[in-house]
Amino acid sequence: MSEDGKKYMDPELEKFLKENKEMLKRLFKEQKDVTEKFLKEEKEFFKESFNEEKAEEYWDKGKDKAKDTAQELFNAFTDPEVQKHFMSMGIEFMLAMSALMSAMPVPDCMRDMAEKAKEARKSASDNFSKAAAGRGKEADQEKPEKIDIRPAPKKRNPPKAKGEDES
Repeated sequence: MSEDGKKYMDPELEKFLKENKEMLKRLFKEQKDVTEKFLKEEKEFFKESFNEEKAEEYWDKGKDKAKDTAQELFNAFTDPEVQKHFMSMGIEFMLAMSALMSAMPVPDCMRDMAEKAKEARKSASDNFSKAAAGRGKEADQEKPEKIDIRPAPKKRNPPKAKGEDES
């Protein structure tokens, strides 16, 4: 395309488009026809399916399925085995980053800053532990709001892959 305010287009692409203009028109028309047919079929399906009774039934099934899916997802994340791995992963990541910072060629001021951060983290951890230990009777008086959470099952057998022996 020319440089008089029009956007740049790759000459090869422009050539391809010009040479295949009729084919592209036909493809776009076919795609439009397929889309219109699909939308008409879906419209008819919804008209038939969603009378008041069926709509209520569909809603209840969807709601139950959503609840089940949410519970399964919650169970997956709260599974003690998964949590153990997440904690291990977090600790390993922090140790890896610490080792990386120690191994990197950085100025002394950055090493000092990393050391101060390490000391601050240790100090905060110690202070938290002391504060938690000192709360004793006060902690008994301030009970948090109870949240009803169903624990994840201890062990789940994953579904067997197709062709896998049942033994």
